[in-house]
Amino acid sequence: MYEDDYEDDQPITRIPQNEQRHKLGHHIIKDAQQYLEQISADEHALLIQTLRHLAQDEPYFDILADELDQPVEMKVANDALNLLYFWQLLHQHENDADFDFLNVINSEFFQIEMLKAFDALNIGEHKAARRQVLLDAFKLYKLEIHAGCIPVLYAQLEGILTDVLIQTGFLNQNGTKFVDVYKIVPGLKGSEIKSLWHKSKIANELNPYFAELAAYQMDSSSTVARTRHNILHGTDVAHFNQGRSFILFIWLFSAVSFMSTVSK
Repeated sequence: MYEDDYEDDQPITRIPQNEQRHKLGHHIIKDAQQYLEQISADEHALLIQTLRHLAQDEPYFDILADELDQPVEMKVANDALNLLYFWQLLHQHENDADFDFLNVINSEFFQIEMLKAFDALNIGEHKAARRQVLLDAFKLYKLEIHAGCIPVLYAQLEGILTDVLIQTGFLNQNGTKFVDVYKIVPGLKGSEIKSLWHKSKIANELNPYFAELAAYQMDSSSTVARTRHNILHGTDVAHFNQGRSFILFIWLFSAVSFMSTVSK
């Protein structure tokens, strides 16, 4: 547990689920799954080799490699499939001699896909400002200013989730305070939400698929999630690298492409 203000094992309040649409993100997951089933042995070996090499700087790439190196009948994590979707697109447009997977974030097709998913969001008054922040994050990545890019991406992952929960009526904003409308998370004074962990629990009640998104899996299973708190509070300066920025962009794309299908 790495959020420092709350921990409780009481049962949360359950909200009846409505039928949800998954069209925008679903086709990406489906395409990536089909690609993984049909990928050649040589290209699969290159994929895993590339991810293992990237794991020297960002260990989370080992987790992604493990996900993509399973028997075809096994379930593959959402973020691994989103990564594979862009591997497929980049691999089709690059020669092996100058193939640099981390450059996918700078590519036109990645940024178009990200902005298309973002523009489909229904998140109220902050949307235009958040879109500009996203464009600025692209610039920071291209300039290799990862000490700026990484905090921005972590913040947007939480901020966009907050906007979605407000828009769908699960959170109520009162000044700088956010209130758990349905009292889903137990033990909160005045039902006031103070952490991403709280928001993730509420999001899982809005739609259970949120639990499949790595950015909102609030445990210590990955370095990317475990170090978030300390990075944003200034006590961790060891993870400002391109690999971390890349992972966070993949997480943000995974989250946004799913959120654009969510409605109350």
